[in-house]
Amino acid sequence: MLGDYLEYWFENIFSPRIETTTRMVGAYTLYNLILPSMEADIKLKYISVEYLDALLERVAKICPSAGNKGRELLSIAMKDAAGDKFISYNPMPETKPYPRAKPKVRVLSKEKLKVFLEAASKNPWYLEILLGLFCGLRKGEILGLKFQDFDFEKQTVTISKSYQRIKGRDVITDPKTPKSNRVIQMPAFLCDEMQDYIKSLYAVQPTDRIFTVTKSYLHREMDRGCKQTGVKRIRIHDLRHSHISLLIDMGFTALAIAERVGHESIDITYRYAHLFPTRQVEMADKLDS
Repeated sequence: MLGDYLEYWFENIFSPRIETTTRMVGAYTLYNLILPSMEADIKLKYISVEYLDALLERVAKICPSAGNKGRELLSIAMKDAAGDKFISYNPMPETKPYPRAKPKVRVLSKEKLKVFLEAASKNPWYLEILLGLFCGLRKGEILGLKFQDFDFEKQTVTISKSYQRIKGRDVITDPKTPKSNRVIQMPAFLCDEMQDYIKSLYAVQPTDRIFTVTKSYLHREMDRGCKQTGVKRIRIHDLRHSHISLLIDMGFTALAIAERVGHESIDITYRYAHLFPTRQVEMADKLDS
């Protein structure tokens, strides 16, 4: 039966190859969204596009992200089922898509950023925060950095790779897009911080990853840091948004910023830009005068 297979697949096939946080999300999706929505179970070999569409339609009504999460998990399960010859073909690609709900972007005011950075400076993940906020790096780019990527004489960092966690293994891949391959000029203070940190590492090799934590670790620590400082919850990727917003606030062109952060076009850069909360007040004051 489909229900029996999904439980077996999740516990014995899927879970051993994923991180703990991914398993938690998957378990919620299966046991709280998919299985309770199965009004009538069906033999695995009889599943069809119509059956799966009806199931996902019920799942999607539970919460905004349920449809996407349910379809995502079922797609992996059915792909594995087809690969193991439990079913003759995988019907999931023909089912109705459910777009992923975009997370809300938060850009802290400059005052709140100072409070957050002061608290973060006392934590072991401080440099990851600085690289996101002052260089605009993505999570994978930060975690893929190696000693050889830094040129402290020129005060630059070269982005040519990205870190991913695939099937329980650390994997270094190419960056997200061709333009993500870039050389970034670092602020002098950040260059000094990185140089001091690398010198403190024991027997560091040029090809070693500098930051050996995972993306899920950074997520947890960011959440903890936000709670400690009382600021709104922000993600590592929100620091990239903040970096772009800072540069626009300083008067740099979208073209220059796009080259720095590795965007394929300036249209993407404009979508990343957000006004700092205080800018609206400044605008009103200047219009008033």
